[in-house]
Parts: sequence; structure tokens; C-alpha cells
Amino acid sequence: MSLFLSCGEASGDHYAGRLIEAVKSKIAPVWGMFGPEGTMAGGHALWGLEELQVMGISEAFREIPRLMRLKNAMVDRVLSEMPSCVVVIDSPDYHIPLIKALRKRGYAKPVFYVSPPTAWAWRRSRASVLRDLKVICLPLFEMEHFFYKQRGVESHWAGHPLLDDLLGYVPEERVLKNTDASPIAALLPGSRPSETRRLAPVLKDAGLLLQEMGYHPVISIAKNLSAQDREMIKSICHPLTFFEGKGVDLISQSEFVVGACGTAAVEAMMFDKFMVVLYKASLLSYIVFKVMVKTKWVSMPNVLLGREVYPELLQGKANVGAIKRAICMYLENSAKIHKDLQEAKNKMGRRGAYGLWADVILERVGR
Repeated sequence: MSLFLSCGEASGDHYAGRLIEAVKSKIAPVWGMFGPEGTMAGGHALWGLEELQVMGISEAFREIPRLMRLKNAMVDRVLSEMPSCVVVIDSPDYHIPLIKALRKRGYAKPVFYVSPPTAWAWRRSRASVLRDLKVICLPLFEMEHFFYKQRGVESHWAGHPLLDDLLGYVPEERVLKNTDASPIAALLPGSRPSETRRLAPVLKDAGLLLQEMGYHPVISIAKNLSAQDREMIKSICHPLTFFEGKGVDLISQSEFVVGACGTAAVEAMMFDKFMVVLYKASLLSYIVFKVMVKTKWVSMPNVLLGREVYPELLQGKANVGAIKRAICMYLENSAKIHKDLQEAKNKMGRRGAYGLWADVILERVGR
């Protein structure tokens, strides 16, 4: 048996690596598109996850011809190799057309979707699309699980994988080799190149402010960024301190976090860290977001609670003055905020997500 796996985000590559570890004794080879964690776990990467690292509507439009060629190449390879199943992770604007093309050209074997589209927030019709394509969903949150099941999509959920990842967590490396006793403030520009370019100048201003407030600001540089993008961040944010290890290590050692939304917001919540969420995209992307997104918040801790615990500074509101006000608000209300974070953590389910994913895949493939 073999498995085709595709992901295009750093967080998805982590899930890919853990899933490969869980199934490789029964399913081999595992091949497709993923990054270093998938490769280290034993997968064979024919394409790197950087292939999908575009952010926003305008950027995606420019990349459409290349992405179509990539999709066609993947479909051809899958139909040539005929793996026992297909697993995709996140990136719905790419993966849903990929699944459609596979089904249209006759691939009838099981297709699994880890971290399926946030159809509960926008483009709800995607649930019907996944149902008709006979996709088996493996969502991260309970509300997503219920959303898909209520619409006739097969879905399996036990809890969020971070419950396994962060159990007894100890950072793999020292966050800072040479630092003073000042508390660390983690600054996260994100893992997508366009995202980092927009947020880096804001985070530099925030870092200089935090130094004046008595903190030691540290800029996290995502490992998946190219050497050129890493140097760009260092050039913009000089003379602040940089950290090129795992972002979660920096988060775990910080007093609070400021930066891009996404998995980092959930990681911060799991470590009981306050976060100021920043979002800056192209004007077109933001207009589409405001028109189409049906949820009030962009960060999952806020979505889980149904109220704001992490201030969300979007577009022009992502500035140093607003960041300072958000941090001062936290310092004045820290007890209540940490109580809210515990309430949100309680909605994460139980441990065992990777084992559940592996069991569902192996059971279906073995039929």
C-alpha cells in the first residue's frame, strides 16, 4: 500500500510528519508535497510545501497558471501510481480543485482531508462539495466536526493534535543564548513571504516600543522561509534579536505574543500566553474577507469562546499605538484573560488525534 499526501503550510507539514510516523509501518511509501518534517518522518517529497505559499487574492491570481500546472502534474502522477489513498492537509483553494480533478479522471479510492476548509466561517457550499466528492474529513476542532456531520460529510474527531504535541513540552533548543533578565516578548511575522513583508515593519516598531517598556523582544523567523525572505526580515527589523528555531519554542518562553494569526494563536492559548493578533493583506484580499467571512473573529481562541480574548488588529489597525494599548489592557486585566484562555483550552477535546487519523485511514484503506 502507498499514500499520496499533500500540504502547503508549515503547520500542515507538522501534521504530515506526525501522520507519516503513525501509518508508515502499515502504509509505505508515503509521497507527495510536504516539507522537512514530512521528509524527516520518512516521506518522499516530490514537491516542496513552498509551492503553495502565497497569501491573499491578488497574489493567488498571479500564481494561477503555475498552480494549475502543478495540480495537473500531481493528478497525472497519482493516476500513474494509483496510491491506496490520498490525504490533503489545509490549503482548500488548491486541494479542492485537486480532489475534483482526481475524481473526474477516475480516482475512486479514499480521499481524506486533515484540517478541512473553514466552511463554517465562509463559503459554506464547500461542505456540499466535499460530501459529493466523498471526502472523509479529519478536522481539528469539535465545532468543525459537528458542522460537517450535520451536512452529510463523513467526519472523525477526538481532539486537537496540539494536545499531543504539547504534552510535557520542553523546548528543543535555548530560545536565547545571550540575554539579560528582561522578560521575552515573542514577535511573529508569520510563515508566508507576503505576510512577513507586511508585518515586519510593524513588528520592528513594536519591538522598539517593548524595549522601552522593559521587555526583550525577539523576532521569530520561520524555518520554511527562503534565505532571501529571512534576510529581508533581518534587514527590516535590525537591531532586534532574531530566533530561527521553532516558533513554538519562542512562544513557550515568552511573557506574551504579538504577531500573525493562525496556528500560533492556538499554540499561545495552549501555553496560557496572551497574544495580540495582527493581520495585514492586500486591499483586494481584505475586501473579499470582509464581504464573505461570516465569523466576527479571525483567531481560533476568540472563535471558540464566542468573544474576544485576543485583540485582533486588522489592516491599518495593526500599528504600534494599538499594540501598546492592547498590551496595557492585558497587564491591567491579566487574571480575567488567563481565566478565559483556560475556558478556551477546555474546548480542545482529548489527546489521541494522530492515532485516530491513522486508525481511520488504515481501516478505510483495508476495506
